[in-house]
Amino acid sequence: MKVAVASMGTVPEALVGVRFGMCSQFLVFDLDTMEYVVVSVPSQERQRDRVSLAAIRAVAGQSVAAVITGHIKDICRQTLLDLGIEVVDGVEGMTVCEAIERYRVSGLAERETRKGFITRVAVVTSGEGLEARLEDPLGVCASFVVVDPATKDCEAVRVARRATAREVSMSGIRAVVESGAGVLITPAIHPECCLALQALAVSVYLASVGITVRQALERYESGQLQQVEYGF
Repeated sequence: MKVAVASMGTVPEALVGVRFGMCSQFLVFDLDTMEYVVVSVPSQERQRDRVSLAAIRAVAGQSVAAVITGHIKDICRQTLLDLGIEVVDGVEGMTVCEAIERYRVSGLAERETRKGFITRVAVVTSGEGLEARLEDPLGVCASFVVVDPATKDCEAVRVARRATAREVSMSGIRAVVESGAGVLITPAIHPECCLALQALAVSVYLASVGITVRQALERYESGQLQQVEYGF
């Protein structure tokens, strides 16, 4: 039996995707062997309806019996059901591997089993608090705010200044991971930094310069931010 999980990253330690139609990839697991493959979804110029159709085609092409995801539009749910694919939605705050384990045990049948821990989110900014604004990308900016989405508690994290931009970037990456954040939101990022964060199971999203940390978090939670990925 195969199960597809909408994922924010390309490894099982990544978080379950927030929105089915905006997810860049799915991890498809064989529950008998627990082996998985990464199935990428074409961007389709980021038009939501076309991305949703591409996502449906991607999972249907893997002959999966079920799809695990966060939010999903009714039309997408019904299309999958019509194809004979079970839809388990409303899964949030947990990693792909945790979602798969819970599905194996309980089928995620009860709504309360679909809620996990809420990952902390790091937002690159030189300010402090939820009203601080995004200005510079990671590597230029040497600080960020870490937010708990459940409580909106936040703390500012400062990265020691280094001699070169690369050293600042590497220090920033270490600081993000040490803060416990599973998501980084930044106006821009160098491919090398993004690869390093992906390898450490930190998902990277882009947000516009000038918006506040609060706005960036709201757009992330609603699935409006673009996820950045580079192949390994």
